[in-house]
Formats: sequence, C-alpha cells, structure tokens
Amino acid sequence: MKQETPKYDQVSQILCVGDMVVDLFVHPISRLPRAGELIMTDKIEVFPGGNALNTAIALGRLGEKVAMAGSIGGDALGGLLLDQLEALGLDCQGITTEPSGTTASTVLFRVKGQDRRYVHSLGVAGDFDGKQIPWDLIPQGGIVLIGGYLKLAAWDDETLIDFLRQARKQQCVTVLNVCFARNSAVDPKRCLRLLEHVDVFAPNEDEAQAIAGQIELKQQATVLHEAGAGCVVITRGERGVYAYDGDRIIERDVFPVSVVDPSGCGDCFTAGLISGLKRGWAFERVLEFGCAVGALGATAMGCTNGVPSFESVERFIKER
Repeated sequence: MKQETPKYDQVSQILCVGDMVVDLFVHPISRLPRAGELIMTDKIEVFPGGNALNTAIALGRLGEKVAMAGSIGGDALGGLLLDQLEALGLDCQGITTEPSGTTASTVLFRVKGQDRRYVHSLGVAGDFDGKQIPWDLIPQGGIVLIGGYLKLAAWDDETLIDFLRQARKQQCVTVLNVCFARNSAVDPKRCLRLLEHVDVFAPNEDEAQAIAGQIELKQQATVLHEAGAGCVVITRGERGVYAYDGDRIIERDVFPVSVVDPSGCGDCFTAGLISGLKRGWAFERVLEFGCAVGALGATAMGCTNGVPSFESVERFIKER
C-alpha cells in the first residue's frame, strides 16, 4: 500500500532512488602497505558516491532537474554529503537522515598498473527498505531510476514493485540498475521478478551473467527480456554496450579518452542514457550519448567529476 507522505514543494523531472555513499579516493600508490606499514600518497579526496547518487549527480551536471531519495546517517559524513549535494543543486527533499546512524562509505584504493580495490560499509543504507521513498516526488511523465538494488539487501520487493507500478501509472519510464558484492548473501536472481515493471534494465556483464545464469551475452539479454524488461542494456566496460529489446540487438563501442579514473563510468553511462530517454531520441542515439557521458566520466578523479554540460557532450560526439 502507498505510504502517507507529505506534499513536496516541487517535483523534478527525474527521480533517483537508492544508495547514497561517501567515497574516499586514495590517489594512486605504488603498492598496498604491508601489515603495520605506512605508505604516503599525494592526496585523499572525498566525493559523493553510490550508484543512484552518482547517476543523479551526473544528470545534474548535464543540466537535468533531479531529485534524490535515500538514507544518510546523522554523523559528520552525512552532514558533509548533504552539504555537497545542496551545493550541486540536487533536490534533497527525499533524503532521510537517521540521527543515530552512520552514513554509507567506500574507500577506493588504486595501485599503479592495477584495477581499483574497494572497501565498503553500508551503514544506514543497509536498513533502507524502500518504504522511506516519498511517492509525491514521482514525476508525472518523467523518469524514475532505482539504483544500487541488491547491494541494499533490505529492499522490500513488494514495496518496490508497488512503487514501480505507481511510477508507470504516472507515465514514467522506469530504469533499474543493480550492484552486489561478491561476498554478499543476496541471491542476484531475486531481481528477476521486478523486471516486468522495468522499461530499461542496465546491469554490467558480470551482473547480467549472475542474474540470468548464462554465459553468452545474447542468452543473458534474452533471459532478462523474457523476464519482463522492456529493453536490456548490458555495459561491458572498455568493450562498450550490448542492448536488446526483443526485436533487435544494438552494440556500441566506447569513445576513446585519456582515462584518469574509471570509477563510476557505468553510473555516468546510465545518466546519459536517462538524459537521452527523456528527450525521446531513437535508441541508437540514446546509447551513443550514454557511451559519451560514460567515457567522459573517466577523465577526472571521482565518479562524476569528468561529466561536463549537455552541450559539451554533444560537441564531444560531433568531434568524433
């Protein structure tokens, strides 16, 4: 059943719901320290993070009007995060603060010549079940993103299904992005029952394989589409994207850029995809724009700092 919620001052065109994280980025080091050893780095920076929040911020950088719904703690990290989001112009009316809780956080290590390493604490995000979502922020005829699903193990699926149904009643396009840790006890196949309420499902290829139980991309996309997803978009890192809507397959390569930090590129891609969907573009152009935003997201330290304005992304595409 729909929960009682207050009437909000405004409704943004896009609502992002899910994980909100404080990311602590350790600049590249030559190696990880041994037990008891201290290693110096040039800088440790603090940025907003989390799949849903990264996407919301990237959309804001593209000039979109975005609201965020999620949970933070009443600790110093939560206050820092809220200050950053308000400075970025994000609509924070749907963010719940748990006074005695701790804010989700991730420490990201980069060893030169190696892939990133992550250590994550869920904090109050571990208790986010979706019942806190302010339904009054659902945009009429807009777009709703559910991000970080499966990582937030406390999601109440019945609540989420009701929420997605309501979003569709309000003519919203629904987008689902998932994330799960390798040592999580959550069954990735759990999300299959949500897909009949999802217009665009955007897992990466590891997530698609775990959820669909198939190795080949076409088989993965087929299983996920037959489970109900209107369109399946599988992101493949430097190998581009693979999309399937039941009638056709569309594949796109990545745009070559000078990579500074690839963290959050998938979330930036999702932001570009949503921005294109909002404009009603042909899906080939939507994917192209998403790939451009994802590539540009890798050109600066932090998950979203490389994302420029919408007009700059358009120029980037034309130049290539």
